[in-house]
Amino acid sequence: MEEDQDYNIDRINELVDEFKKHADRGDLGFYDSEDLEYIVEELIARFDFPYATEAVELGMSLYPDSFDFCILNAKKLIMEMELERAGEALDAIERDFPPYAEFYLEKAFYCKMSGQGDEALPLLRKAYELEPDDPEINFMLGGEYVKAQQFERAYRHISYAMREDDLMEDQLFTVSYIFEDEHTYDQAVWFFKRLTEEFPLSKNGWFALGLAYSWIKDGPNAMEAYQNTISLDEEASTAYFNIGNIHFEAGDYVKALEYYEKTFQLDDRDYHALTGMGDCYFEMYIYKDAIEKYQAALEIEPNDMDAIMGIITCLKETGRSDEAEAFIQKSFSLSPQSFELLFNVLPFYDDAEQIKKLKELFQLTIKQIDDKEGFLKFFTSYCAGNKELSQMGISLLEEFLDDPDVAMVLPYLLAALHYVCGHVAEGNNYLRNALTINYEEREMFLAISPSFEANPVIMNMIDAYGGSLPL
Repeated sequence: MEEDQDYNIDRINELVDEFKKHADRGDLGFYDSEDLEYIVEELIARFDFPYATEAVELGMSLYPDSFDFCILNAKKLIMEMELERAGEALDAIERDFPPYAEFYLEKAFYCKMSGQGDEALPLLRKAYELEPDDPEINFMLGGEYVKAQQFERAYRHISYAMREDDLMEDQLFTVSYIFEDEHTYDQAVWFFKRLTEEFPLSKNGWFALGLAYSWIKDGPNAMEAYQNTISLDEEASTAYFNIGNIHFEAGDYVKALEYYEKTFQLDDRDYHALTGMGDCYFEMYIYKDAIEKYQAALEIEPNDMDAIMGIITCLKETGRSDEAEAFIQKSFSLSPQSFELLFNVLPFYDDAEQIKKLKELFQLTIKQIDDKEGFLKFFTSYCAGNKELSQMGISLLEEFLDDPDVAMVLPYLLAALHYVCGHVAEGNNYLRNALTINYEEREMFLAISPSFEANPVIMNMIDAYGGSLPL
C-alpha cells in the first residue's frame, strides 16, 4: 500500500509496538483498518511472522469483506514459504473478489517462488492492463521481458518506472541478476548503456553497466562505469572492490591493493577485500603480509575458502609444509567446510596420502553435521559431475556401510557413483539392494545424474521392483 502522509516510519513503528504489547497481553480489540494494514505490512517486512499472523487474522476477522487483508495474508504465506496454503489463499481471492492488479502481482510472485516462473509474465500483463501507470508493475513486467529476451519492451517498462518513481533505481540489481542468469551479456551492455544515457545520475545504473562490461571482459569500460558510480556515491564500496578486481586481473597488484584497501575502509566487515589484499601481497611475494590479511579475513568469516587456500599456499611456498598441514586440520576441525575446499586441499598431499587425508578431513567435517544423510546426498551429487571425484567419493561412502543412520540411502549413493565411474556390475548390485530396502527414494537417486533416466538397464530395474518382480 502507498504510504500516507499521516503514516511516517515513526508512526508505523509506534503502531507496531503498541500492537505487539496488546498481542502479548491477549487483549487485542478493534483496530482501524488502515492502521492495521500498516501494522501487517511492517511486520511482514520485518519477517516477524508470528505477530504478522495475529495481525492479519485480526484484520480478516474484523473486516471479512476486505480484499486488502486477504491479499496480505497470501503475501505473508508466500514470504513464509507456506506455498500450498498461499496457493489456496490466492485461489479463494480469485473466486471471491473482482480482479485487482495487486492480486496479479502477488500471484506472479507466488508462481516464481513455487517453480512456475513461466506463468509470471501473463499475470503481470494482466496487472498492467488494470494499472498501466503503476511504476512497480512496469518494473516487474520489464524484468520478465528481460527473461523473455524482449529487450526493447523491457527497456520501455523499466525506464518508465524509473521516471515515475526514483525508488525503482534501488531495484536495478534484480535486473542485473536476470541478465547474468540468462547469460545475455551483450544485451545487458546495450540495456544499461542506454539507461545511463537517459538517467546519467543513476549510480545503480552505472554499477549495473560496470557489471555488464565485466561479463564481456571489457575491463576499461567496466572501470569507467564503476568510476562514474563512485562519482555519484563515494561510499559505493563494491564499486571500489570491482575496480580492484580489474587491476588484479591486469596484473597491477599495487593498484589493486589500493582499491581493496579503500573497500575495507568503507566496510570493515568485507572479508573479500581482505582476501583480495592477501592475494595482492602473495603475487608480490610478500608472504608475511599476505598471511596477515588472510587471517584477518578468517576472523570475520571462518569458512572463507579463498583465505584458507591463501594461507595454505603461502605456507607451502615458504617451505612450511608441516604448518600447512596443521592449519588444514585445524580449519576442518573448527567448522564444517565446503566440498570444494575438501578437494582443493588434496594437491598439497602426496598422491599416496590423498585418499587417507581425504577420509580424515571428511570425518572431521561430518562430525559437525546434524543431518548426516542430507550431507552424504549432497556430497554424492557434488561428486557425480566428475569421474575422478566419484572414484574418491566411493572410497569415502564405503566408510559408512555399517552406519545405521544412513543405511536406507547409502546403497543408492554408492550405486550412483559406481555408475558414473562405469562400474556397471557394482552399480547394479547396489541399486538392487537400494530398491529392495527403500524403493521410495528412487527419485532422489535418479536426480543425481540426468544420464540415469536415459539408461534402459537402470529404468527397467526400477520398473521391475516397482511391480514387485523378482530379478
